[in-house]
Amino acid sequence: MKVKTVLSAVKMVSAALCVLLMVSVADAAGPIFMKIKSAYDSFKDISGKFSQLSRIKDLNKEMTYEGQFSIKPPSKMSWRYEGEDEQEVYINDDELTIYKKKHNQAMRSKLDEAAIAQTPLALLRGLKDIEKDYDIAEKKDVMRLTPKNPSFKVKYFDVYPSKDSPFPIKKIVLYDKNDNTVELTLQGVKVNVGLSDEMFQFTPPEGVTIVDN
Repeated sequence: MKVKTVLSAVKMVSAALCVLLMVSVADAAGPIFMKIKSAYDSFKDISGKFSQLSRIKDLNKEMTYEGQFSIKPPSKMSWRYEGEDEQEVYINDDELTIYKKKHNQAMRSKLDEAAIAQTPLALLRGLKDIEKDYDIAEKKDVMRLTPKNPSFKVKYFDVYPSKDSPFPIKKIVLYDKNDNTVELTLQGVKVNVGLSDEMFQFTPPEGVTIVDN
């Protein structure tokens, strides 16, 4: 899937989490990076609620979403958007499935890691290859990740650490090259509760059409 397709399909979270486990830490790594890396080493699964605020500059429009997420690093993830436009997103190893309840349809495709790496999803699946793909800078209570690859649509990510949660990330803000932003805030996060692999496998309700891309 192309970057634009992925961003649209998952409403830019999923607009906007996979770059940060098994990473060699550079001497310049700061305390925020070290805290996140150390925490990820102990995670078997992660789950909680999220709120998302997307600002589209050209349309002068703000969109808000809420829902629940589950992650089993490094290759399983699910996002469930609640409200009027219900949507479910599943990443199960190398397969991406997006179920749109209103349209009674699910889109299934091969996971495009290069596209996912340019969304907030890249930062929640793990810490893989972050130093290869991003320049890391820390200032006060913010870690900024700036892509080294000029073809990336992302200008940079700002990562805000949590202070009173078992999960080390509280908020991720994506800034793209068109001056749009996606702000993803995590709440009520729990870790290592024993999530089963089955919950990351999409089981279509009766009558749902599956489209393979």
